[in-house]
Amino acid sequence: MTTVRKERRHPGRKGILSLRILIVIGVAVLAAALLIILNIGRSPQVAGANLPYETGVTPDGDPYKGSPDAPLYLLVYSDFVCGHCGALADALEALSPEYVETGKMQVVFRSYAFLTPESVRSAEASECALDQGADGFWKYHDVLYANRGTGLSAYSDTRLREYAQQVGLDISMFNTCLDSEATVGNIQADLDRGIADGVQGTPTWFINGEMVPGALPEDTLRAVFDAMLAEGS
Repeated sequence: MTTVRKERRHPGRKGILSLRILIVIGVAVLAAALLIILNIGRSPQVAGANLPYETGVTPDGDPYKGSPDAPLYLLVYSDFVCGHCGALADALEALSPEYVETGKMQVVFRSYAFLTPESVRSAEASECALDQGADGFWKYHDVLYANRGTGLSAYSDTRLREYAQQVGLDISMFNTCLDSEATVGNIQADLDRGIADGVQGTPTWFINGEMVPGALPEDTLRAVFDAMLAEGS
């Protein structure tokens, strides 16, 4: 029987970012495009590596990293097959020491798997990783994005199982979960919630309830985060 997690926390008001922040975003469009073209990826996580930030699962069932008490709350809808999503994930990871690891920002992930059948399958696999803990999810998340750019074969069942072993998951438990398709309902629930929240493509993220569609480069994200922290101070 497919298990669907209970309703997640709503991202809040669906406003557009302030004009000042929108101007910062606007000047970064070309830089973001270049980042996608270059397809810059991170080094894959390895088994046994300790994550430098707090991880967990929200009461509504979403994996998070960073302190739940952080002043910045970033909810991201993402597709593992989406190159722009990988670029955003790279930028957020690069900024992690400044914001996530210092308690300034919590990042919460939801799947929005809609591009290809591989989108759905990789999202299912990430949920199987989450079943073994939030650390396992984030390591698996990073490996999935690190292997983007190698074609859809990167999301075959064979490769998905290899990634699970690479990050140190219990491979027997992972295989049982993936074979059972027990997480399909969770993926559909996230997709439905994204549609209800106004998501039309990936990545789409909400920073303290304000929607921002698309990937932004590291420097622009830093400017956005600092502006919002300043507004809240």
